Amino acid sequence: MKKSKNIWPEIVDINKGDSMTSSKYLIAGIVLLIIVVLVGTATAYANIDYAQEGTVKVVTYFGRIERVYTPSDGWFTTLAPGRESHEVNIRSFTESAPVRVTSKDNAALNVNIDVTAYTDATKIEEYVRKYSFDEAERHRRRNEILKGLLQTEARNAFSEFNAYEIYANQEGIQKRIVDALKPQLASQLQLVMESVQLGNPDFADDRIEAAASEVVANEKQKQAEEAKLEAAKISAQTKQIEAQTYANPALLDIKRLELQLEIERARADGIKNHQGALTIMYGGGQGVQLQVPAGR
Repeated sequence: MKKSKNIWPEIVDINKGDSMTSSKYLIAGIVLLIIVVLVGTATAYANIDYAQEGTVKVVTYFGRIERVYTPSDGWFTTLAPGRESHEVNIRSFTESAPVRVTSKDNAALNVNIDVTAYTDATKIEEYVRKYSFDEAERHRRRNEILKGLLQTEARNAFSEFNAYEIYANQEGIQKRIVDALKPQLASQLQLVMESVQLGNPDFADDRIEAAASEVVANEKQKQAEEAKLEAAKISAQTKQIEAQTYANPALLDIKRLELQLEIERARADGIKNHQGALTIMYGGGQGVQLQVPAGR
């Protein structure tokens, strides 16, 4: 009978399992830390903002305006809870408005008016408070008021002239609208107006338009004829004076003296500005040479 061998019990290292578990926790912790850092960085980057040229950014804190940022202010962040950024365009824009007006003698006409302006950068807070933080809503409300002002001031300007005078006085009508609109746009809409352009007036009755054009043409012809007549009068007066001068010996002598005086003045200026030796000639051909000091 064979003797049984001694079987020793398996030796178990009780620290081995703890070591493996700790390694797993360490790796998981490192991964979690990396994820947190990446998410934090991405979140911070997504909340970095800045204003581009031609715009400003209005930052609000729970709906209250905190600050207006311009391009020169650099970047800022809206990471804090409750902070939002709203862009406001301050570039020039042109708004067109077809208006219907009447002349002083009640002739109806349509005219298109273009206004070019930009938002005053010094009044941004007042502007967004009145017309909304949302750009589309802000522009809609602004343009509604702008067109109403245009209609009113165009009606006032055109009503100062009769139908036949409108074509000839478009520059005056334009100036009247500009002078009236500029302060209103500044106070009501926080806009700085650059220009106002009038389209071609279109009368409801084509006969009035044709007659008005004829009036303008006649006025231009009259001005041209008056200019020709004035030129003819001046030419005739000049010839008459010249004839009287040469016919009268006394007047002719006066003319000669005036010419001689001019010659002497020119000669004196020449001597005064001359540098170096100067020779003065007399009627007999003999001359005397003078040395004129510099600076005299």
